[in-house]
Amino acid sequence: MATVIEDVLGYFPGGAHALARSSSLSAAAGYDGEDRVSALPDYLLRNIVSRLPAKDAARSAALASRWRHIWRSTPLVLCDADVPRSAVARVLANHPGPFSAVTLARCRFAYHERMLAQWPRLLVSKGVEDLVLVNNVTDPSADTLRLPDDIFRCASLQRLFLGFWTFPDTAVLPRGADVFPDLRELSMFATTITDGDLDYMLACTPALETLAIIFNKADRVHLRSKSLRCGLLWLSMVEEGIVMVDAPLLERLILFQAPGSNNGGQVKVKIFSAPKLRVLGYLEPRIHQLQIGDKVIKPNARASPSTMLPGVKVLALKVNFGVPKEVNLMASFLGCFPNVETLHIQSVLADGPTGQHPSKLWKEVCRADCFKSHVKKVFLHQFTGDQREFEFIKFIGRSTQQLRALLAVLTPEIFASSDKVNELMCKLRDHTHVPWACKDGLLLVVGPKLQNVWKWSFRKASDLAVDDPFGS
Repeated sequence: MATVIEDVLGYFPGGAHALARSSSLSAAAGYDGEDRVSALPDYLLRNIVSRLPAKDAARSAALASRWRHIWRSTPLVLCDADVPRSAVARVLANHPGPFSAVTLARCRFAYHERMLAQWPRLLVSKGVEDLVLVNNVTDPSADTLRLPDDIFRCASLQRLFLGFWTFPDTAVLPRGADVFPDLRELSMFATTITDGDLDYMLACTPALETLAIIFNKADRVHLRSKSLRCGLLWLSMVEEGIVMVDAPLLERLILFQAPGSNNGGQVKVKIFSAPKLRVLGYLEPRIHQLQIGDKVIKPNARASPSTMLPGVKVLALKVNFGVPKEVNLMASFLGCFPNVETLHIQSVLADGPTGQHPSKLWKEVCRADCFKSHVKKVFLHQFTGDQREFEFIKFIGRSTQQLRALLAVLTPEIFASSDKVNELMCKLRDHTHVPWACKDGLLLVVGPKLQNVWKWSFRKASDLAVDDPFGS
């Protein structure tokens, strides 16, 4: 779990330490001994000090009289991994502020109630902007500590990451006030929060652009926000469903679940108003019940103008090709997104009979409007070389008018074996002649993603500058 937290926290800047980790300055040829750095203007010196770990930044005051006031006049960037634990409270108390970025991720607050009472008040009084507050618990499955109510006084916050807390009760707080007027990113990792408290947070953060809910459990997630651009629900159990009732600026919704995380139940994904939605996935016919407006999308259903979301350009689906109901429901899902240009399909094949010939399963899928005139790139993830996957490749190649590339992304197990890769390539050459509807179509077989999946979910999935967060 410690490694997981470290990877997750890599999403937050917490301070740029590259300067401190570089090798120390050495005497260059011809150096005359003059201290040119101290002659720089204060604003440049503060910029330098702000990029150092807090321990080294504080030590800079000993360099010369010219430096004595620099650290105290530089907005504090503190990561508690950079200083002895006994010094954290002293640094927070002695630095006059403002606090630019503070990461407190190593303290077990259950054993330090006095610090838990004091630190939030210090953060409030000194205008913290980026805050990472992780309760370093020994047993993640145990009841978590309640976050102090003082967190609601941090009006200066722009980014907030909470890990292993129970969220404060917001029922007693006043409604209609912008508690966090500048908060743009809110991430909660294994943090217990009720539906009503989440609704309150969305209502009191008028500038919020990114909401990430990780390793959480909730009855429902109600996305009602005038400013939200990205919603991420990652390895989180949502019992009732996700509702986009009023999200005029929402551009992407990322749903990433672990196998079996829904305990066999269905999760409703209701889209009432998300006119700018461009990126959506992974939708899973086995798990998700898709509803657009007042209509639930059912297998073999024909899309109508009222059930179409023409703005979606990147769509990701997860389907078992061996289950006819899932493939038929996927066909219905595709009909709701007529302008998809990049399609990701993750194959989750299971053993057992299909009950229907694979080629018949795909005929309905390839009638979707997006295949006829818009899809340019298709990814088939977790490719194993199963006959049902070959049928998918052939039907896609035959049906898509604008397809430029179909990428079969191998599973890690196959990619690790050169014999299996060669066997699969021979099978492709011998048994899969793709009659491309577009003469420029290209079939590529590529290796699996190698990057850390934790870092992918935070850095890539919520980075709005990345057009396709699902791409390899």
